[in-house]
Amino acid sequence: MRRRTLIIILAAVIFGAALAGGAYWYWSNSPRYALQRVALALKTKNMPEVFKYLDIKAILNNFIDAASQEPEDPSCKDDEWTRMSRKMGGKFARMFMPKLIDSFEKEIKGVMEKYLQSLENKQLLIIAAAATTAQIEVQGEEAQVTLIDPKSKEPFHFQMQRHQETGIWQIVSFNYQDFKYFAKRGFPGH
Repeated sequence: MRRRTLIIILAAVIFGAALAGGAYWYWSNSPRYALQRVALALKTKNMPEVFKYLDIKAILNNFIDAASQEPEDPSCKDDEWTRMSRKMGGKFARMFMPKLIDSFEKEIKGVMEKYLQSLENKQLLIIAAAATTAQIEVQGEEAQVTLIDPKSKEPFHFQMQRHQETGIWQIVSFNYQDFKYFAKRGFPGH
């Protein structure tokens, strides 16, 4: 009887440990975990860790693509020349920007690092809270993330993608319209 009780207890402990290990593995391979790691890295000013979760080239390329698209506002009455110029500018940007980004990647990271290191504690707390409460929709290797500004209740959308080689979830693009809104108004905490 004593041996049977010991076997049952041992089986329960092994089952519990396997369940806990599986839950930890699932969480540590999720977009939310990546967002929380970014928030922690910002708080500790660990910039290499921050950049591990940002695909700078993809962010800039997607930002340029979005900026060169036609406006979504149907009331905007652009003439034919303006639309053609926008399309040509977009093609030009897509052709030359990857080379420019490669050439200036170190400088771009330097500017971003300087800005991120200047964030105040209040702003870092807002980022950490937003990472914890983010709405995340995962579809395969991609995730749509929505953060809500606690002050204005305005959404900020961005996309994440799991890196094929490392398995790390990285931010790859921001919603251009949301970015424009927050850039004009000021990001949370500013």
